[in-house]
Amino acid sequence: MKEQKLDARNGLYLAEPLDTWLSAGQHDYAIPEAAGSSARVFLLKSANGERPFKREPAFKVMRHDKLAYAKPLFLEEYRILAGLQGLNNLTPMLAAGYLKPDSGTAWPAEIAPLSKDLVRQAEAAHITGTLIFFEPDEIEDLLAEYEQRLADGWLPFVVLERRWEDNLYMLSDAGYTRGNFVHNLTMKQVLDIALQITDLMEAAHQRGATYLDHKLLHYYWNEPRQKVIMVDWNIGHWQPEKLQPEVQQFDLLQFSARALHHLFTGRQAPGSVAVGPNRPEDIANSPRHFEASYSYEVQRRLNNEEMRFLEAALDGGFKSAAEMHAQLQVLYNKRL
Repeated sequence: MKEQKLDARNGLYLAEPLDTWLSAGQHDYAIPEAAGSSARVFLLKSANGERPFKREPAFKVMRHDKLAYAKPLFLEEYRILAGLQGLNNLTPMLAAGYLKPDSGTAWPAEIAPLSKDLVRQAEAAHITGTLIFFEPDEIEDLLAEYEQRLADGWLPFVVLERRWEDNLYMLSDAGYTRGNFVHNLTMKQVLDIALQITDLMEAAHQRGATYLDHKLLHYYWNEPRQKVIMVDWNIGHWQPEKLQPEVQQFDLLQFSARALHHLFTGRQAPGSVAVGPNRPEDIANSPRHFEASYSYEVQRRLNNEEMRFLEAALDGGFKSAAEMHAQLQVLYNKRL
């Protein structure tokens, strides 16, 4: 555990927001759907030349105006990130802790910093206070203080690697790409992305974690390395002793309706949970069956086997991530 001041004059400080905009290619976009329901996310920088982290990271802090709602979500995310340390395709937790803002703190509005004037309005460099950092292997110590810290006005936070890659939503959404999503990623790449995600899901399920919030906004694509990276586990569940098969199957169904259908067709499955921001009950109360929807252009893009696979996935036809991964591998091999 380590204590530091949050102060832009001589220490660490919160710079521009990272939760109001996304990048794809050479373009930046204001994305209202990227706003978090339980947290704000800012770039964490240093004013005195110190580099506590290798690169400037993302600082995800509990919303001061949603404490009761956010409290169980942060608790779950701490446990999941600690339990999944070391897995591939996962944005790692670099540190966690508590922030005690100084009295009179006013948080900035959720503005996309796409111009110099907007950057000044959106950044949080004026916020001062006290930070207490815990290392990832000290999470149990952090959790032991959780209730009392919240009662005393501290805000939980987690420090994560900042994602610089293209956001998959911006590459794959038919609306934002104006139909060009079919040219941004080949079906071979789409199947490779799905293989990587199901590989991560299998490893997460084995350790006791389900993801559940599978909107494409939570996935990033590293084009040079052909690697997908996932962020934001706070709607997930951590059940290391009792992860039931039906829970895993529901996680796969959410992946199929929101991410897989989006990657294949440019849109989420009809009737699936909207892109966001989302609440746990939105996902828990969502349908247990979905129908695929194909535009004419998508029908030309997909072969019959890929369409049958998607339809089976939307019907809850896969009981494990390993089973889905195996079928995706067959489809991928036929695209080579």
